[in-house]
Amino acid sequence: MKLILNRFFILCKRSLKQPVNLAMLLTLVLLAVIYRQIPSSEKSLYIPVAVLCEDTDPDMQAAAEELINKNSIFHFYRVGSREEMYQDIMQKKANSGFLIPDGFGRGASQPDPEVKIIVYTSPSSLLPSLCKDEFFNLIFRRMAIRDMKDRAAEASLYSGFDLTELMKQLDATYDHFQNSTEIFRVEDASGGVYNDLTKEEKADIPIRKFAGLFIFAAGMIGIATYLKDTDERLYTRLRLSERWYMRFLHIISAILPMTIISYPVILITEGGNALALLGTVLLYAAVCVFYSLTLCLVIRRSSVYQKVLPVILTMSIIMGGVIFDVTQFEKALKVLSMLFPPYYF
Repeated sequence: MKLILNRFFILCKRSLKQPVNLAMLLTLVLLAVIYRQIPSSEKSLYIPVAVLCEDTDPDMQAAAEELINKNSIFHFYRVGSREEMYQDIMQKKANSGFLIPDGFGRGASQPDPEVKIIVYTSPSSLLPSLCKDEFFNLIFRRMAIRDMKDRAAEASLYSGFDLTELMKQLDATYDHFQNSTEIFRVEDASGGVYNDLTKEEKADIPIRKFAGLFIFAAGMIGIATYLKDTDERLYTRLRLSERWYMRFLHIISAILPMTIISYPVILITEGGNALALLGTVLLYAAVCVFYSLTLCLVIRRSSVYQKVLPVILTMSIIMGGVIFDVTQFEKALKVLSMLFPPYYF
């Protein structure tokens, strides 16, 4: 056991002295430092919703204008035609769409109006129920006030009252209940009416992807070192079982330093559950060790491996999504991507 530990210690020192491994380690540390120095910026979040008002009713036109000027998580904006609304939803420029057809305002107070508002959504629409709540809350407020005034003006019960004063009382009473905290409305955490939603953002540096690639590449370099030593006949006097664990020691001595550095780097830049991340990193490192051992059994000549290694690393960068996700262009490439460990990290 002592001999194995001594050999492992020597191989770790040798791995750390290799320029490629040292460059990858320093790159990860440098990326973490750069990421920490980048200042966070606030980005407003909103969900775009298209609004088309074909109704000539003044209250409906005013309601549409109020929606467009409203400060909300939903960014209501006006479109000029039904075709434009369809296109915006299909192209995901709008998350939902509301069409107020001509004649809706005049018949909205009827028990079963013939003309109804049409809501357009797609499978990717976000918060469609909340969006409809906010839209119809504003429409209902305008229509309810008008309907109450019409009914009050027509009712003989109020014939002896000053209707002007009565309408003011209706407005005040309705506003009281409308703004009551007992009625649903969107609020922020401080208890105020929703005004804005922001999140902190930093420049997107794919540190986790680089870490996954570097751990995998370290394992590949460990194989190259073992095959080179084999060509130089350093292990000819070892038994078959000893050659097995020498393969393993070469790979693990290359992967372990990269794994130890990758874990805190990812934790510092991404945050999250430290224990869960540790399990993920260790599991990924184990997959890379198994992959490297399997490849080492298939390719046993250093001359052949030196030709295959650049291809494997290039394909890992492309298929592993280190630079960009190729599977978004062609779904069939996903099967090919699954042959390279960086894809899973």
